[in-house]
Amino acid sequence: MSRPAPSTLVALTSFAVLALVASATLAAAPNANNLDVPLTVYTGSVVGNDGEPIRGATVSLFSTDEQRSISVYSQPDGTYKLPAVPAGKYKLRVRLTGWLDEWKDLKETTEPTPIQVRLRQAEGWALQSQRPAHDLMNMMEWEDEADALNFKMMCAYCHQVGTVGFRSPEEPVDWEVMLTRMDGFQGLYKHTQDILVDKIVDVYGRDAEENWTNFEPPEAPSGESLKGEVREWLMGDQAGAVIHDLELGDDGLVYTVDMAQDVIETLDPVTGERAFYTVPGGKDYLSPSSPTTGIHSIEKAEDGNMWVTLAYSGQMGEFDVATKEWRLGSGRTAPRPRGGYPHTLRFAPDGILWWTDAGSPNGVGVMSLDPETWDGERWEVTEYKLPTKDQVRGGGARGESRGVTPYGIDVAPNGHVFYSKLNGQRVGRIRPQLDAADPERIVEWRPPVHGPRRLHVAPDGIVWVPGWASGDVASFNEETEEWKVYDLPHGPNSLPYALNINPTNGEVWITGTGTDSMLRFDPKTEKFVEYRMPMMVTYTREIEFDEAGNAWTTNSNAPSRHAEHRQGSVLMISSGGGE
Repeated sequence: MSRPAPSTLVALTSFAVLALVASATLAAAPNANNLDVPLTVYTGSVVGNDGEPIRGATVSLFSTDEQRSISVYSQPDGTYKLPAVPAGKYKLRVRLTGWLDEWKDLKETTEPTPIQVRLRQAEGWALQSQRPAHDLMNMMEWEDEADALNFKMMCAYCHQVGTVGFRSPEEPVDWEVMLTRMDGFQGLYKHTQDILVDKIVDVYGRDAEENWTNFEPPEAPSGESLKGEVREWLMGDQAGAVIHDLELGDDGLVYTVDMAQDVIETLDPVTGERAFYTVPGGKDYLSPSSPTTGIHSIEKAEDGNMWVTLAYSGQMGEFDVATKEWRLGSGRTAPRPRGGYPHTLRFAPDGILWWTDAGSPNGVGVMSLDPETWDGERWEVTEYKLPTKDQVRGGGARGESRGVTPYGIDVAPNGHVFYSKLNGQRVGRIRPQLDAADPERIVEWRPPVHGPRRLHVAPDGIVWVPGWASGDVASFNEETEEWKVYDLPHGPNSLPYALNINPTNGEVWITGTGTDSMLRFDPKTEKFVEYRMPMMVTYTREIEFDEAGNAWTTNSNAPSRHAEHRQGSVLMISSGGGE
């Protein structure tokens, strides 16, 4: 089974789609009234070798004008219909796991005839190369579940495992250097450190593909999945980008943070215009030097300004969206000049800003500040010392890795603050209204999922927690202290990094960080709907919703060169299609 040259992987830097998003509301419906050009609606069908219709194929439209794409799915009868776009030159790609990709150059016309695309079944390496990360990760065999969990917890934090970019080292010594450098958290078990290089080489090393078992493609998407629509905008630079998180601005812009470049980068989804704003003290944009502030997470305040955590410099920052000016202050109380590793942040209904510090010393892992306390140099910061591991209030998580790593955080409608300890296997609650001496002010539970990452609280007060290493999600009722666990469709290697609750209908959206997908879960019916992402190696992070209920996220695989398009991106997923 021969492996093709890397050049056969299509880079999409020069492709994009001129698909329009409805003005400042960021809704999904195209709005072309402001363009003095005719519109085109591309339709057609997807069939197989025998001419039979194929459902569930991803049909993507790319143009050479801007770095955008738009994708829909073929219906049970094989037909597809893309949203209206300005007339122009485009490329059409049709993709379905188990079949070879098909590309068509579309000539400039305002009245295209239906375009039929005939797919051919993939065989040999062409089929094996379609394995998604969760399937590749399934190849790693472990005698002990604790070792498997430890591997996922420590080796998939920022990127998918087993993909082409991941498999780039050639010799065992290269893997040894790479793994030693990447074990920066020093969280791998000692015996895992001793055997991991051999395991990696055996499964993912040069020529290891020759020993892979045959890949069985999953069933094609069906039902509600076929109504989805995905729009993608490439962001950052191919030389290095980590488009970590995003926020939707009141001004119609999408605000992203590029952790590798120390910038906020904005996107106008209507025009495609992008702009970047360097954090004071940050590196020069696209310079070869290392980032100095490590801008990590972003959250919108009530006044529309953007607040960020600066993980490397240990600061908190506010970005004025009107003046483009910054205010930076320490993430710790005086006289400490900086925090450890400010991570995720959220605003409470009363305007207080809360965040976690993933590198906090002495058990102080959650902080808060009142934006009104700015004195020209800093804000007044309140620190919360979290319980120790022997103070947990029951539950059923499996094991505990070195360190606690305060990580995700959210504020419930009643003002209670919930947080997760990623490596400590804890979910905690702070009731800031109670006296500091009250034992009920800060309590922690051991959740029944492993690796709780970026949790969210629903409008009804139910806490939803993704199990990063266990491949599931759990709901938690703080009144009854009851948990309920839901296994994800693709199993324990799904790697759900984050989730969020759609405020329009209460549905839970979950990142398929290891499956190149997004999941929509209805708590009432307990049913999942999966939307396959157009590109391989789509490492999704936090999720936001616009007023129309569309989900927005980023592709943030680090390094970005692992991704099929070799860049970071912004994605919008609509569950209702492009009518």
